[in-house]
Amino acid sequence: MKIHKPTVISLTFLAAVYLVMQWRGKIASVEKNSQSSSETQSEAIKSDREKDQKEAETSSDNSSSENNLKAVYASYLTLLKEKQKDIEAYTWQIYEENPVGRHLKMETKGIAIADVYGDSMPELLFIDGSQYDEEGNAIHANLHIYSFQDGKPVEIAKKENLDYQVGGGAVYDIFLTEKNKRLYIEQSEFDARDTEVLYLLSASSSFPLEWDKQASYSYDPEKSFENDATSPQRSDEEFILYDKPVEKADYYAFKKRIEEKNPKSLISNFGGEENKESSALSYSEALSFLEKQVE
Repeated sequence: MKIHKPTVISLTFLAAVYLVMQWRGKIASVEKNSQSSSETQSEAIKSDREKDQKEAETSSDNSSSENNLKAVYASYLTLLKEKQKDIEAYTWQIYEENPVGRHLKMETKGIAIADVYGDSMPELLFIDGSQYDEEGNAIHANLHIYSFQDGKPVEIAKKENLDYQVGGGAVYDIFLTEKNKRLYIEQSEFDARDTEVLYLLSASSSFPLEWDKQASYSYDPEKSFENDATSPQRSDEEFILYDKPVEKADYYAFKKRIEEKNPKSLISNFGGEENKESSALSYSEALSFLEKQVE
């Protein structure tokens, strides 16, 4: 078959166009792959930078938190040194009997450092002596609670006459529920009627915080000392919840609900196992602990 010259030229032109288009397609594909690879590398670099930045921020936050805690502990250390005389005047917290039945005065452990609010910022609790007699001995003891605010320790609550050396005296247990971070005082006083009162530190934002009376139980000690949950209610026993008389079963059901929130004793003069389980510190132990935190 005879092919005309114009036809050959046309075919040659078409072939050239096809080759050029293929070459451009390859170039575009290479450029696209190169761009995709570049974008992937860019994203990887960006991700690494963001990771490094987050790590730096976390490290900075940790360092800042550490410095904040050091400032807190340093302020508490200074405060305890300022209050040393009154703190060491509280000398009658615990008495125990020796083998021959003689009462021995034990070392006072009336200081606790604990996170009362659950915000990772510890509060300082301490008991000091007050109302000195003619011989210079304190006869009453008060509880103080301090929190770190605006760069200094601020007293947020106080419980006067927590303990005293007159009349029948008092026993107490200051405890914190671990599940919901609420601070309680269980205080027992001994007089014509023995009385056990449960106080809860209010959750108000205005200071000083008040101690809300939650419950109380009183009885005539000359009639009986049996006051467990299972014994029948006696005529001399009185149970109060939120200022209203209740049955014995209701009172102990209320106390059981608190026990289910994992109470942890901070400071106590109950003696025995209750005192051993508390996290209270003596004055020297508290100073030693705080000094280590600020090193």
